[in-house]
Amino acid sequence: MGPRPVGGIVRVAAGWAAFAGLIALLWVGMISRIGHYDVAVFLRAGAAIQSGHNPYPTPGTAAVYSGSAFVYPYLTALPFVPLSSLSAAGDLFVAGSVLAVLAGVRLAGVRDLRVHALVLAASTTVIGLQMGTFNALLFAALALAWRARDRALACGTVVALVIYSKVFLVPLLVWLLLARRWRAAGAAGAVLAALIGVSALVSPLGLVDYVELLGQLGRVEARAGISLTGLLTGVGLSISTAGRLAQLAALAVLAGCWWAARRGHDERLAYTGGVVAALLASPVVWCHYLLLLVAPLLALSRPVTPHPRDGQHPGDVPDPEGGRDTRGGRVPRDRRPVSAGPIALFAAGSWLLVTPHRTTGTDLAVTAVIGLPLVLSCLLSPGPDRTFGARRRPIRPDVTLVASRTVRTITFGLLILGLAAVHAADARAAGPYAVCVGLGVILAFAVRSTATPWAIPTSGGLTATPTEPGPADRVSTDEGPLPHRRTGAP
Repeated sequence: MGPRPVGGIVRVAAGWAAFAGLIALLWVGMISRIGHYDVAVFLRAGAAIQSGHNPYPTPGTAAVYSGSAFVYPYLTALPFVPLSSLSAAGDLFVAGSVLAVLAGVRLAGVRDLRVHALVLAASTTVIGLQMGTFNALLFAALALAWRARDRALACGTVVALVIYSKVFLVPLLVWLLLARRWRAAGAAGAVLAALIGVSALVSPLGLVDYVELLGQLGRVEARAGISLTGLLTGVGLSISTAGRLAQLAALAVLAGCWWAARRGHDERLAYTGGVVAALLASPVVWCHYLLLLVAPLLALSRPVTPHPRDGQHPGDVPDPEGGRDTRGGRVPRDRRPVSAGPIALFAAGSWLLVTPHRTTGTDLAVTAVIGLPLVLSCLLSPGPDRTFGARRRPIRPDVTLVASRTVRTITFGLLILGLAAVHAADARAAGPYAVCVGLGVILAFAVRSTATPWAIPTSGGLTATPTEPGPADRVSTDEGPLPHRRTGAP
């Protein structure tokens, strides 16, 4: 390979300089503007443990939902014991969280700086960094679990740590089970049981009392968040009924993933469904939780190389990196680039849903000037095969279908807002409804992206299906077109 042209080096250097400038602008203009409240809670808990005191509030008191109480699993406070004595501990944690976001994107196989910039500049990410939440670390852990999915112990350990840190993410275990990653699921269960056992031994709050504390927190904070439970309570349902309906919705998503897995959809659907089900079932969902959706979105935005045993002829595709048997919907690694379109829509939609704390009109104008060209460049650029950017069907028939669904979605949303206004003047329904619609869109995108047109389910497994010749399947020579590689058609 020859030396890189000078123009290429200049473009790369300019891209990295612009990316560094964006990080500096976000840090100075938004992230450092307010106190990092969430990490302050962990630092106080670490200081309390170092002094031999109980970091938890008294269950049943108003301190539980005061917003400044430590209500997380006990072992999550231990890393903050040494940090609690540092004056700049909050800024150090947030800086590490920025690196965690970038590392999570890179773990997903993304090299496009535009995608890194869009994930970092999404309002849900910015809000989480402003408050110093755990979500950047959880996002990186989700990306790591997906990347290490073929290594049972590593994947299971990461999934267990994620679930222990945020209990509502327990549906992730369903992903491992539906993908038939039995050893990874067993490792996750064993590590999670060990973490719970150690926590029960050393924590000053018993397991039963901790569950009651979480229940009290959920009952009070559900109405203030953007969860499905909060939406249902906003239209007049009791908190218990709303919680059960939200859990049923999550179970329906997981059951749909199981049904789809039996019909040839690959494991990315189960991975996405686990995160979506977790957000649907949780009574408390804040806008910065939505960063977790980026991990499955990045997995969905990457093209999949089918395995020969799934019905594809081995000569049709390059050998996958690490060439694993994909029976059970397993997905091998692929070197092709990730489509930037879905992340561009996610970043743009996040700013329509919520703006970061203390955002001014000038901030919004600067964000639009920088972000709009970035989003458009991602949406208008061609995407890899079988991703958001690669359209295989004519657009005209899809316009009517999308328009009709949009009309129904808006109509139902107006009905929800009307019911909420009748129930209570201060009911918050627009945000939770928009989030639920967004979760449904991501799930539909996952269903479409994970379908395997080269295979259909039969009683004996997956069988190759002939398809109409596509432009990508034809090769022309000077003597005329060669036969189609799968069907043999000219």
